[in-house]
Amino acid sequence: MKQLILALAAAATLSMGGCITSSGPGGAPPPVAKVDAARFYTGDWHEIAFRPNWATDGCVAGITRYTPKDKPTEVGVRDSCREKTLDGNEKVVEGTGYILDPPASAKIRVDYFPFISRETWVAALADDYSWFISVTPDFGEVNIFTRNPQPGEKLISELTAKVKAWGYDTSLLVFPVQPPN
Repeated sequence: MKQLILALAAAATLSMGGCITSSGPGGAPPPVAKVDAARFYTGDWHEIAFRPNWATDGCVAGITRYTPKDKPTEVGVRDSCREKTLDGNEKVVEGTGYILDPPASAKIRVDYFPFISRETWVAALADDYSWFISVTPDFGEVNIFTRNPQPGEKLISELTAKVKAWGYDTSLLVFPVQPPN
């Protein structure tokens, strides 16, 4: 029975993997040259825009929380959101992030479960670390994050324009409801 459950989990993971990183239009923009890992991989980032997939179905008010670990190339990662409304049930997945390119620190792979990993790159980052845009290497996914859950329409428009200039179809993005400041 245990082997059947493991086989089903592996099959589900493989089938869901295509949903997570489906091919985008060409390659992703390169990662930024340098990220201050201690500053970046600490605290909460609000997910302002994302391309929906099986894991984010019905999500609003998404947050990625990074927590430093003992090794400088590892971070705790907690992704959460609320189901459908700000008062909805919280959906949470946790994993360990591995910085793939120290000392640049702009590429991370997060292992959530034994069979689920996700690699993302920081493709753009504000000088003051108030926002960033992440992409998957195949450019199948784009996410816009800010430290402030209410960054304002002007900044959202600027960041969306940046993503569009890279050649990404921004009509695929969802801009979920966020909590007040």
